[in-house]
Amino acid sequence: SSGINAEYGQCGLHGYKSNRSLVSQLRIRMIISDIFPMHNKIDKQNLTRSWVSNFFGKQPIFVINEYFGTDIATYFSWMGFYTTSLLFPCLVGLTQKAHQYHNPGQHISWISLMGIIVNFFWAAFFLLGWGSINDNVLPWSREKESRYAKRAEYNSQWWVPQRAAQGLSLVVTVMMFALLIASTYSALTLDYTVKESLITNKEYPHLPESIIGVLVILPEILLSTIVIAFDVLYTVIAEHLTNWENYKFSNHHDNALMAKLIVFRLFNAYHSLLYIAFVLKDLDVLESRLMNLLIVQQFKSNVGEVLGSDLRVRLLQVLVSLVLVSFLSDGIVVGVNKLLAACALAVVLFMIKRVFLGKLKFPQFLKQFVFVKKVKRYETLVEKESQLRNYDSTYLDYLEMLIQYGYILLFSPVYPLAATFALVNNLIEIHTDAFRLLKMSKRPFPTYAAPTKFWQHGFTLMTLCGVVTNSQVIRNSMLLGEVPLKRSIFVFFVIFTVAYVGVRKFFKGVERNIRQSFEDEKRAK
Repeated sequence: SSGINAEYGQCGLHGYKSNRSLVSQLRIRMIISDIFPMHNKIDKQNLTRSWVSNFFGKQPIFVINEYFGTDIATYFSWMGFYTTSLLFPCLVGLTQKAHQYHNPGQHISWISLMGIIVNFFWAAFFLLGWGSINDNVLPWSREKESRYAKRAEYNSQWWVPQRAAQGLSLVVTVMMFALLIASTYSALTLDYTVKESLITNKEYPHLPESIIGVLVILPEILLSTIVIAFDVLYTVIAEHLTNWENYKFSNHHDNALMAKLIVFRLFNAYHSLLYIAFVLKDLDVLESRLMNLLIVQQFKSNVGEVLGSDLRVRLLQVLVSLVLVSFLSDGIVVGVNKLLAACALAVVLFMIKRVFLGKLKFPQFLKQFVFVKKVKRYETLVEKESQLRNYDSTYLDYLEMLIQYGYILLFSPVYPLAATFALVNNLIEIHTDAFRLLKMSKRPFPTYAAPTKFWQHGFTLMTLCGVVTNSQVIRNSMLLGEVPLKRSIFVFFVIFTVAYVGVRKFFKGVERNIRQSFEDEKRAK
């Protein structure tokens, strides 16, 4: 739509330059407010019945492709393959957890070491399996789209040089990194101090369990809120910074924005875990932190897609997910105490919001995630759909799964149930994403598939990082004695390389058979 341009000699708006987007100029002059394709009622009902409501059935990928385009269809096809492949590490993790249950004193054992090796074979199967499917099975995988479309928002008279704007983006991003590190370090220190004082040393024996539950859960809430808040805040900042850089073509703008978000969100997701693993070297704290991050992120993702993304919903997500973590790790009694503490804290936060936040005037860019939008009621279908939110690109969905993949693979012996929670989460998320697309979002314009090779390289790099982090975990556990870190990294790297080469040869044979079957079908026709 925004690529519709006026040619020389055509009539246009007064003062309108040729070869500029008509839609953007009409928006500037407030002649039109928005442009989007409408949902088709019959197709929407069919997709709801065969996709959203059909929980354990096969996804209608080709119908999704016809309705939403190849970008969204490719993502859900990839999501289905990734979720199915999680069955393998899920079984491995359950075996490790069963061994830990029967041997309480052995947190990391030889079963954990074998689990790391098996997970490397699974990673090779997942990486190469999707590449084979994408190249040989999906009929639209070889279609290409020219992404060098001129941006409607591009301003040739922009007063800030692009290099200067990029330098400003770098400075602001570095400052956000520093603020994030300082906030996380302070929260980790507070969490360690509170737990050491109230639980380990029992310095306050007369405090009731409910008060201790409130005091213990506060640093955990703070740590989880820091991750969510910095993700949201930097997303808003990155969008403004990228707009300031004033890219001429849409693909350059999108690449610059995604580069900022990928680097920041990956660092935000893993920096506290890396600090605990390589500096504190405390496996118990690492397990607790990994469990919190995994469950909070997944609960936030699924609930946020359905309920919204305002501040109250985000706080509710953090509270409920941390109580769930408590039930899983500390038992029912402590979990109930923390549930009561979380309810009391939620009431206090709600009262603070009613008394203080209502009197403050927030900037416009903060209102989008601090308060709920009051949706007006309209009579016509077009007006109703115009109030739905825009669908975010699949880049953020791929990034979310990349972070989840890291939680599973980077510290697999520390929390072996990560794959099980990821499998359950993804089965739910496929349907919440489908619900969001069909019921809560405007129908996006069909686009060609995003470059999955880029994300495949990202998952491969994450797997190589898992070689280093798992080596450090084994070294911290003293399972193999005082083994040098470089030696264990080399051994795990060799194992992954052997797995990768072996699985690659297997899929080469599969690809030859697929191509031969396609050629036979063509000859038969």
